[in-house]
This record gives sequence, C-alpha cells and structure tokens, in this order.
Amino acid sequence: MQRQVSKVSFGSQAMKLLKQYDVDTIFGIPGVHTIEYYRGITETGIKGIVPRHEQGAGFMADGYARISGKPGVCVLVSGPGVLNAATPIAQAWHDSIPILVLAASTESELSGKNRGPLHDVPDQAGFFTQLTDASVTVTDPDQFAEVVAQAFATWKVNRARPVHISVPFDVLSKDVSEIKRVDVALPARHVTADDLAKVVAQVSASKKIVLICGGGANYAHSQIRALAEKLNSPVITTGNARGLLPDGHPLNAGTTLPFSGGQSLIASADLVIAIGTEFSDVDIIYTGKRVPQPQSMIRVDLDSTQLQAGLKADIGVLSDAANFASELLAALNTSGFTSGYESAATDAATARGDIGWTNQSRSHFEWLDVISELMPENAIVSIDSTQLAYTAHHYTPWSTPQRWLAPYGLGTLGPAVPMGIGAKVAAPNDPVVIIAGDGGVLFTISELATARDVSGTIVTIIWDNAGYGEIRDSFDRAKADRNGVDISSFDLTVVAQGFGMNASRVRTPAELHTQFKRALSVKTPSVIVVTEPGSPADHK
Repeated sequence: MQRQVSKVSFGSQAMKLLKQYDVDTIFGIPGVHTIEYYRGITETGIKGIVPRHEQGAGFMADGYARISGKPGVCVLVSGPGVLNAATPIAQAWHDSIPILVLAASTESELSGKNRGPLHDVPDQAGFFTQLTDASVTVTDPDQFAEVVAQAFATWKVNRARPVHISVPFDVLSKDVSEIKRVDVALPARHVTADDLAKVVAQVSASKKIVLICGGGANYAHSQIRALAEKLNSPVITTGNARGLLPDGHPLNAGTTLPFSGGQSLIASADLVIAIGTEFSDVDIIYTGKRVPQPQSMIRVDLDSTQLQAGLKADIGVLSDAANFASELLAALNTSGFTSGYESAATDAATARGDIGWTNQSRSHFEWLDVISELMPENAIVSIDSTQLAYTAHHYTPWSTPQRWLAPYGLGTLGPAVPMGIGAKVAAPNDPVVIIAGDGGVLFTISELATARDVSGTIVTIIWDNAGYGEIRDSFDRAKADRNGVDISSFDLTVVAQGFGMNASRVRTPAELHTQFKRALSVKTPSVIVVTEPGSPADHK
C-alpha cells in the first residue's frame, strides 16, 4: 500500500523550512493575506513581534540582525504592507544588513490584470529589485526552497543585502508537501596567495601604516585588533565600526575621518590599509572634508565594486575581512616582520584630540558625559538623525563592537526606536539606550507600544529642540527664511505615558543623571525628554 504524503499549506511549510535555518523571530503585522504564514509561525514556535507600522517591522528586523548576527525576517501583507517597509529595506541595502522579506502578493489569476483587487501592485517584485539582492515572485515550493537557500548561502560569504520574496496569497493557502531544504554552497572569498604576497611586500616596505575600518570589518574585530597590534598601526573607524578597538586602546584613533586629526594621520602614512569601507560621504558629513588620497593604499572588501571606488587602491583584495587579517598576520609572523612605527600611539592620540568641534557640539558634551558615565558595559545604543546623536557619534567613548547602531547610510529619520526594539529582542538581557530627536521620533513613535510589549530596560532619550533642529540651522546657514522646521506644541512625556512608559522631562544634566540612572534600574521601558537649553523648546 502506497504511503500518503501529509500536506499542509504553502505558508505553513515555508515557516517550517525557515525554522531549519535557525529563524526564531519574525517581525510583521498579520493580515488576511498572510494567515497561512502565521499558521506556520504558531506551529513552529517562532516568535512573532508585532510593530504598529510595517516601517517599524523593517527597522526592527535590521536592529535584530545587527545584534543577533542572524538575518532579520519580516512577514508582510501585500501592497501597502510591504511598500511601507521600503525605507528600512533601502536602509538595510545601504548598510549591508541581511533581511529576508516575505510578502503576500495579488491573487494569481488577477495579477497584472489591472482590475483593482485588494492591495494590488502592478509588479511588486519588480518594485524592490533596486533595493534588494534578489526580489522574486515565487509560485512553486521547490523554487521557494531554492531562493531561500541561495539567500542564506550568499549572506555567509558575500556582502549582505536584503532579499524579497512575494508569494500570491492563493498560493500561500494551497496544500503542499514538505518544502525540503536545498543545500547551496558558495565559495568563501579568501585572500589569494598572489594578493597576500603583494600585500606582505607592500607592508614590509612601509614604515607608517594606518588602518581604516568600516562596517564590513565589524565582525572581524578580534582578528583586526591582532593585526593592528602586530603592525603597530593606528586604527581609524567609521561610525559603523565604532568599538572595533576598545576606547582606551593606545592604537584607537577614533571615529575621526571627517576631522583634521584623522585626515592628517592618513596623509602622513606611507601606507593605508582600508578594510570594509566605502569611504562614503556619510562618514565625513560632520565637516564635509573629503578624505585625502593616501600615498599608497590597500583596500580589502567583499564587494569587488568597492576596491577602486572613490579613492584609488594600489592593491585591491577581494576577501573576507577576518580571513584577510588572519592570513596577513600569519604571513608577517612567518616573515619576521617588526614594525618601526614608534610614534603610533602618540599619533593615534593626536588624531583623537585634533577635532574641530562646533560650539553646538561643545554644548552637548555635558549631556553626553552623563550618558557615558552611567552607560552599562553591556548596553546597546541606537541613534537617530538628531544633533545630540551627531555629536555622540564621534565624541562618546565606546568599547564594544557591533553594539553602536547608527543607520546613517540612507539617512532617514525615525529608525532608532524600532531598531532599538529589534536589538532588545535579539539580546533580551541587555539594556538598550536610544537617542532620538523630537522631530525624528514622531516618524515611528507608535513603536513605543511595541517597546512596552517587548518590555525590559529600553531607555529612549529624546533631544527636544521643538523642531527639525538640523534643518532649521541649515536654513539659517543658507540665509533662507525658516519654513516648516518648527513643530507646534505637544508634550512627548504625556504621549509616552499614554503608551505605558515611565516618562520624565529634564532641563539640566543633573536632572538627566537622576532620571537616566533610575531608568536603567527598572525592567520596563522609559522615555526621558531632554529640553535643549536656549532652543524654542526651552521657552514652552
């Protein structure tokens, strides 16, 4: 007698497949078109985190991925649901974050017919092709397994980008057999023997070597630290690599790419080794001063398009950062290399001290000093586009790699709160500190409700200057009449209390000290609104 094959819905089988990839959490708002996905979420025990807007789902998946080291997964309804997540998907593209977006799409027989069915988008998968590594409509279980396998395999060895899979909602409801995992193995990108020999020769001929490390080097912090100490090289980090070296390490030259100190250090080096960085304009936005072309440079990246982008490299190495650092260190040990860069520590300290702070940034120091003094060692920080955070990005001491979340690649407002929540889900025992502005926080303020659901120590510090302060100042610098940059009266503490938060307003650093210390001591989310002295908010 032939054995019958058990069948359940496509959506449920898809979740069972993802469970095999160690997916334990998804972010999304359930809808009638995604019920079968949610049936599988329940059956597999995958945790579902419900934001209050799909934009929040995307940002939460991003924050979760950065902290957990695993891809963030969103399950979204068709049309408006997935389109609401376009901004965080674009951000994940910019910052090389692995996000899997599973979306329902229009019923098969109505797709492309322009008959106006619910949530219809003419070409949903096509819309996301510019924001993802892959964006496909899947109608077959085997195809689904292949796309998922390719995504997870790619994330292991290549530059991470989001992947979007649309499945027509009628297909999600069809009963199918088990969706079996497909094994896809892609070759790791390791430094070749030829490239390594060239690098060793260049390093051996150089006396003053400086490392510049970006977000692509973040996960290889231990290997890069060992390499830096062998080379006795100062290390400049971009914002996405803050904490790669501990704050007190003598070779830590800080997040100083925009400043005279960092740029002078680069100019004085006879060799710069840049690892996992695009040399993005975002990294120098504080001053706008472009990084000078080094005398000689080696660039290391997983993305071949970056090896000669912007600044010319004498040697371009297509390699994983950890492999490159380990192989170079081993080769230097074998060759008997000894660094002659005797002033490296002094030069690193000089670079960190030679920063042309604006008067506005200097006014932030006393507030940031309070935050730094009380910050727990195991904290995660998520910052938004706000003036206090811009200063913190370069000023605040930071010693923990991969725990400073600064999504400035796309430069959108509002990601800090949902990203902080996603980080908290990934590390539930660690406190999360969010720094946002009173303008930007309104983009995603509804996610305070999700923070209350997740619970735990989540402290949101809101810098209140009664408007879009940076844009207001930009109008003033351009000698243009201010227009649309002020926010009329509301009370963010009352709003936060409405979401069940502990909330307070402070007007002095001493008051911030009291309230921040209290907020860190409780296991429920808190909001602290800081009134910027002298701003329009100070006169409410």
